Amino acid sequence: MIWGERELYRLNNFLGERFERIQTIIDSEYGNINSYINLIGSANYAFPSVLKALDTPFNLNPLEGSRGKRYFPMSRNIDELNNLGEELLNELFKTQNYYANFEPYSGTQANHIVYQAILSNDDKVLAMSPRSGGHVSHSLYLKQHYNLLEYDITSNEEIDYDVIYKICLLERPKLLIAGYSSYPRAVDYAILGNICKKTGTLLLADISHTAIYIMADTHISPFEHADFVTFTTHKTTRGIRGGIVMCKKKFTNDINRAIFPIEQGAPKFNEVLAKLIMLYELKEIDINEYVNTIMKISQKFVEIFVSYGIKIYTSGTDTHLILIDLRNEEITGQQCESLLCQEHILVNRNQLPNDKRNAFDASGIRLGVLTLATINMSCNDYSSVAEIIAQTVVKKQIVDNSTAIEIMKRYNIVN
Repeated sequence: MIWGERELYRLNNFLGERFERIQTIIDSEYGNINSYINLIGSANYAFPSVLKALDTPFNLNPLEGSRGKRYFPMSRNIDELNNLGEELLNELFKTQNYYANFEPYSGTQANHIVYQAILSNDDKVLAMSPRSGGHVSHSLYLKQHYNLLEYDITSNEEIDYDVIYKICLLERPKLLIAGYSSYPRAVDYAILGNICKKTGTLLLADISHTAIYIMADTHISPFEHADFVTFTTHKTTRGIRGGIVMCKKKFTNDINRAIFPIEQGAPKFNEVLAKLIMLYELKEIDINEYVNTIMKISQKFVEIFVSYGIKIYTSGTDTHLILIDLRNEEITGQQCESLLCQEHILVNRNQLPNDKRNAFDASGIRLGVLTLATINMSCNDYSSVAEIIAQTVVKKQIVDNSTAIEIMKRYNIVN
């Protein structure tokens, strides 16, 4: 079992009249966790030990600066946490040539730190457009401050590496960004690394949705190909909400200077500790078994959706992400999201290429199965969930508002 009985989240009660309103809100959220099947694309359950690490007194000294170059005294312990974290990351990713910084507050901020470290005002950046699956942190900020170029997927909903090469050859961007928010296929970092070598382009790999697959060697690793690697810690790696930035060691000073004083102030050291606990937990579990469980569930979902005649973006998935294509349906992503929420199943709407609907309505539904793998949901149960989703999409109405609740009663998440 990936999620054993000893690992249940425990209730935290805030006693006394002055906390009564807060406790009511907390109780409501615990109720939601236990009664909704959370298939939001970026959702997962953190290791309980990771959350316990947040409740530690690493909050007393600001310690602004970077490892070995702090502006306050008594920084040895926090620097040692960073040293240890770097060792663990390089071990898990099977590399040794990367510096790691655990201080970014989020994955978006980790990306912004890279931009601040290496880009000047007129520099060009090439990234996948949000229409095709690129993350918003790969576009909006860059449009405002730099010269952003975008590429889209092909008519076959694939990445065209030849087109990327031609753009890099013609435009000579300073930075190429790979790794996506709602494109569910694996990325060939070896090809991208070769393109960057030929065109003098730096490569940023955002592996927020694929870190665990890279650790398991089921996806091509960006390491040794990418100059920078960023990821969030709360998705496939089951950590807290935060970010990590890694880089080839020649960029260490550039990254540290971009973190402080440019992008953020003092680190949140209890969060740095929680990220290390996450890495220790990953060393203890069978990562390959976990990845196999994820893929078994996502492939079953795709199989069931296709059996109902539902169109899937990219015709399948190489990850936990699945995107249902509603571009030719008389229902929007927002409407479908709302119907499923009433059935106690959480998903999120998502725009698709050439989407005629706005971002609020959208023509896609993005869902992820990480939570189901984490609680080791049975095949019968997750197949039932996929059937409910499929029937709701096809019938465009609520078909079952009780099964999801009954299923979740079998998987105590908060005790």
